[in-house]
Amino acid sequence: MCVLVEATTDIAELGDMLRRLRATDSNFRVFGSQAHAYRLRPTLSESDLAAFESTNRIRLPDDYRRFLAIICNGEAGPYYGLAPLFAGSRDLSRPFPLTMATNELTDEDWERPNSLDYPSLLEVCDQGCAISSYLVVNGPTHGTIWEGREDLYPTGLTFGMWYRRWLEGTLRALDNERRLVPRLRVGMTSPEVFAEAGGDWEVRPYPADDGLRFFEASGIPAQLVLDKGDVVVEVRPWPFILARP
Repeated sequence: MCVLVEATTDIAELGDMLRRLRATDSNFRVFGSQAHAYRLRPTLSESDLAAFESTNRIRLPDDYRRFLAIICNGEAGPYYGLAPLFAGSRDLSRPFPLTMATNELTDEDWERPNSLDYPSLLEVCDQGCAISSYLVVNGPTHGTIWEGREDLYPTGLTFGMWYRRWLEGTLRALDNERRLVPRLRVGMTSPEVFAEAGGDWEVRPYPADDGLRFFEASGIPAQLVLDKGDVVVEVRPWPFILARP
């Protein structure tokens, strides 16, 4: 089931955070930022928004509507950036029917079409590899972000929360890259890594069966390699910053 994350989001505050990110990431370390370069397309007027809603017989989610009116109509955003408001060939007047991921449905539940055929989905972001993020503008999960390619998965997030998570995660990772990654050194033990950098470090399998293991923490942009004695034998900084909303 799709569970909506209830939280208020100050859209104007997102603009302040975006300006801070643009100033921080002057070298385009964030994944996809070279494509959108933190550009902001012109905002939409009330008459523009009302005309789109009237033509498509919908009401845009309030947070997304406000974002289009005061921040931008596309560009700077997660992955390869936000798409401008565009209905495409989808029928937005018919409700998006799903409340759970399509891979959870049986043949009896639903005759699954391709994700491109579902109504009332606005594509808001291209993640790459033909995966997209969509905003539901009509139906029982109105206002929430879904993502996928052949299958669709609910995030349970409103547009505002989805965008905020990207901003917060990206700013945190950039700060950790500056402050924490230089402290990670070959020869440290895993307890010493915890003590030096904090975070939610977890051991993950290493491709070769030779006693080595990966050591990773969300938001800390480096992958460590541990030997059998839990000693760091390699520090691999991320080639770019990727924060998922």
